[in-house]
Amino acid sequence: MKIWQGVEVEYCVPYINRKNYVNELLESLRNYKMPLKNTSPFLMKKDGKYTQFLINGGRAYGDISFTPGVYDILEITTPECPNPFYTLAYEKATEVYARIASDEFERTSGMRVHCYKISVVKSEYEYTTRGLHESYLVERKAFENKIMELIPYLVIRQIFTGTGGYYFGRFLISPRQMFIKSVVAEKIFGNWPLIAERDEPHADPKYKRLQITNGEGARTEWTIFMRQAITSYIIKAIELGLIKELPRIKDPIEAAKLIAISPEGDWSLELENGKEIKALEILSYYLEGIEKLFMNEEIDDYDKYALKEFKFVLNKLEEGDFESLKNRIEWIVKLEILENNFNKYFEGNGSEEEKIIANNQFCAITDGTFERIQEEMNLITLLKDEDLSKAVLFPPENSRAYARIKIAQILKDKLDDIGWSYIIVNSNRYHMLELDGWNDEKISKFLNEIIS
Repeated sequence: MKIWQGVEVEYCVPYINRKNYVNELLESLRNYKMPLKNTSPFLMKKDGKYTQFLINGGRAYGDISFTPGVYDILEITTPECPNPFYTLAYEKATEVYARIASDEFERTSGMRVHCYKISVVKSEYEYTTRGLHESYLVERKAFENKIMELIPYLVIRQIFTGTGGYYFGRFLISPRQMFIKSVVAEKIFGNWPLIAERDEPHADPKYKRLQITNGEGARTEWTIFMRQAITSYIIKAIELGLIKELPRIKDPIEAAKLIAISPEGDWSLELENGKEIKALEILSYYLEGIEKLFMNEEIDDYDKYALKEFKFVLNKLEEGDFESLKNRIEWIVKLEILENNFNKYFEGNGSEEEKIIANNQFCAITDGTFERIQEEMNLITLLKDEDLSKAVLFPPENSRAYARIKIAQILKDKLDDIGWSYIIVNSNRYHMLELDGWNDEKISKFLNEIIS
């Protein structure tokens, strides 16, 4: 099912001797020569300078600067993806790019700087958060005044999309939820909403970009795919009016936190009318909407798989059968290896500090712990090696990202800069508002317009 989407992953880079190495990692990535291509992963513009865009259509850049030009977060994004499976492949590709940056920096400097796909980290003085922002394109008029139908799902979805972790020594389903301060907000930083309504569609103004900001960077392929798939279907069903008049949660922010601190299950929520409802009962309303959607839309085997898995998970969570889910849901994987069987997977006595260190190792894409756990626990994987290789080296076919890369490579001597929805050549801005249908014929026509 075609639902345009993408993610931005905030990689945590630790301070070493009171210095952050995000700038150095980005420089190392720029200097790396990609296999087969023997060029930098970044697209080049005129005068030998680089853009922020990668050869697969995504971006890599530094974010949050307390000192001008010195960044605190390594952020790597996917390109625009037409469906959840592509998003899975390109999100895993961001891990490859972060690892390349770390490996290359170690090769040239002799110093290893790890990159962590983690939602909460504790500094010397306080906890802070890193996240994953999801973007979904919807038709503006069709989605108007429907955003509240999405809120209960965003509160509850952590029970199958949460990545698990520690906050003040306590294991949580989704530590990211402890930082949510608002339900809907225009700006992300400071407000920390469930969903941001910043009006930047990067497309035709008839569309709107929903930016979900309470997500977490998962390592397990199943969790990533199901997060993107089920969220996509629900947004599409709401857009089409197939999901409406859902029960309203009294305090969504508090409800998200109460679920997060309850890995034992039995999640109940208070509604605006004073009644209580089971979280799984609310998800059943969304399930009905997805089933209606599938009756009217063209679906493929991955869509069918996602729906089958969603039903399976809801049934097992209802039964309290976490054992059947420990090869799927990331927070349940961590519950198994960190809380229930620490000595089986790690050395040590399982002290609070050792569990936090082990969780960090699991989240470090520059450490082999996750790959070892994935093999030992036989975690579900969906990507083949060639799927990941393509996602690292090439953009999605016929997408705007494909056009962006091809046009930038042809016009690099004249290229001033590029963005998600435009290209600047010889100081003239040319808009690329359509996300789909960028075959070679359409690209040639667009190039001819620029050249003429």
